[in-house]
Amino acid sequence: MGIFTFLILLCWFILLTWAFGFFRTSTPSQKPQSKSQPPKQSSPRVLEPQERDTTVSKPNLPRAPLQNKTISTSNRVIAPRQSPAFQKSRTRLTNKHQLNIQHGDRVLQQLRSKATPVELPMAIAMLRRMNPYAFEKLLLTCCEEQGWQIQRNFRYSNDGGVDGRVSITEKLYLIQAKRYTGHIKREHIRDFHKAIQHEGAAGGFFIHTGKTGPRPKELLIKYQIRLISGQQLVKFVLGQRLKFVGVTVAISSDPGSN
Repeated sequence: MGIFTFLILLCWFILLTWAFGFFRTSTPSQKPQSKSQPPKQSSPRVLEPQERDTTVSKPNLPRAPLQNKTISTSNRVIAPRQSPAFQKSRTRLTNKHQLNIQHGDRVLQQLRSKATPVELPMAIAMLRRMNPYAFEKLLLTCCEEQGWQIQRNFRYSNDGGVDGRVSITEKLYLIQAKRYTGHIKREHIRDFHKAIQHEGAAGGFFIHTGKTGPRPKELLIKYQIRLISGQQLVKFVLGQRLKFVGVTVAISSDPGSN
């Protein structure tokens, strides 16, 4: 029995020793660092896009004082005598219209800057050489100087044969501008008369740089269309006042003749 008991105790000793060694190797243990080696520094962790700090610190710089800026919608100064409705409508003019207005202003300046009155042939020649759209703008500017309220076209195509509109004593008048080198055409007068009737205007101004002739003049009188040409056109462009005599137009006290 003594030997048998010894063998049992030996088996238990071996079993306990094996179990102790097994559990010791299965659990991780930190190896003690040597005094001669510095401790290892952990590498910085790379943040994922959603973890990164998006806050950027900005230096507190002094702000520049705000300046009062005026945005101009027109290259021309609007006369005080014009109504607010007209001032609002004028802002709709495109750059092309504004350039033609400026072209007309330059021609007016050339005609009016001379020390002596410009001669009729020279003035008519300058007007004939103008861009047709700039010529229209020039005439409307002259109408505006007469104290009339003007309405410029917002487009050049499909304008119904009307180059502009003016209001005189609260009555609507249409403007037809032609840069003729010869005689005016009667079909143009007829078409202009149809436009006047279509818009229900009180009348119209047929302004041209050519020759009228007896038959076109009779047609203008028949349709009650006022004519401005020749010497009267030059005086009108130079800024002299107009007055109506029947269906004709006179400059100041000079009745003139077209």
